[in-house]
Amino acid sequence: MKKTALFLGLSLLSTAALANDYNTQVNLDYLTYDDYNTIGLSGTYYFDKVTTANTAWSEAAFMGRNNSATLGYVNIDGDAYGLNLSGDYYHKNIFVGLDVNYVDVDGGSSDTGFKGELGYFFAQNWLVSVSGSDEEFSDSLALNTKYIATLDNGSFINVEASYLNDDSDFTAAADYFWTAQSSVGLSLSTEDNYNFGINAEHFFTPAIAMKLAYISLDSDDAVSVGLTGRF
Repeated sequence: MKKTALFLGLSLLSTAALANDYNTQVNLDYLTYDDYNTIGLSGTYYFDKVTTANTAWSEAAFMGRNNSATLGYVNIDGDAYGLNLSGDYYHKNIFVGLDVNYVDVDGGSSDTGFKGELGYFFAQNWLVSVSGSDEEFSDSLALNTKYIATLDNGSFINVEASYLNDDSDFTAAADYFWTAQSSVGLSLSTEDNYNFGINAEHFFTPAIAMKLAYISLDSDDAVSVGLTGRF
């Protein structure tokens, strides 16, 4: 299954090699954590063409407020798999997000969950939102914000933060783009077991990107690598 997903992802990447603006994005991700290996494949379709002009390339859809639908698949060591269907909708300064997740664990147990997000843009690239899921709704509520600043030298800074109602935890992340194509980031959280995370991403062409991430946890460390293709 892993080889099939890898070959499919690479074939999609090869067709995207000359793309600039795009309507479709494919992500192929591999993560290892505590002797578990996870591979994920997802595809996003944007109903209006996304442009990378004058944007941080990995944040182009957010900065352009492009409506989209995403379908994703995740497999964990062949013992469990998950399916995700999600969508982002922008109308003027209003944002609505919806996620539907299905998880099936070897042995017959399965579960379906829903998550929603409602937000408002207080400035061009500044979103404040409230999110929650259908399971233990009050505990899952979170207040979120995301802001992207465009600097004079053509670089960008992305800042995100969330306050989680369950246990009153706070998470924060920041990414610095020294060019539109390249970024490095840091994430912190007061959640149990979480120490810090670092990540980096680079677009080798307008259509092909690679990303790396390392997360330090009390129980073990997690490492992930991902490929992105756009066409």
